Amino acid sequence: MAQFTRANGDFYPVFHLDASSYTNPGVNAVSSAVTVQPQGPKLDFFTIALANIAANTTLANIAMLTVQQNAVVYIYEFTDTTTDTLAIAVYPTGAWDTASLATAIDAATGGSSTVTATATFTN
Repeated sequence: MAQFTRANGDFYPVFHLDASSYTNPGVNAVSSAVTVQPQGPKLDFFTIALANIAANTTLANIAMLTVQQNAVVYIYEFTDTTTDTLAIAVYPTGAWDTASLATAIDAATGGSSTVTATATFTN
């Protein structure tokens, strides 16, 4: 009998490409009527709110390089119409928590960010 280890950390798909939007609400969330692809790394999801992050390419680059000091960015999306929000999925899990990521981004960019431990991808 075939068997696999659940690698994405919960019962949600790592990424649902056939949907118009996608939110992973956190560990051990359950989804029905969605095919889960078990391959790939377990991911941590974050939303980073930082003024003008999408409009200022230098600021966006600094934020992404800061995240990549401890983790690999698996998925990202600038997610709102006001250019202030970046959603990311990173691995390995535990590389960042919300407080340490916000502190690192603020130090690198000179800004004041808010980081939450969830992400919504809309495209």
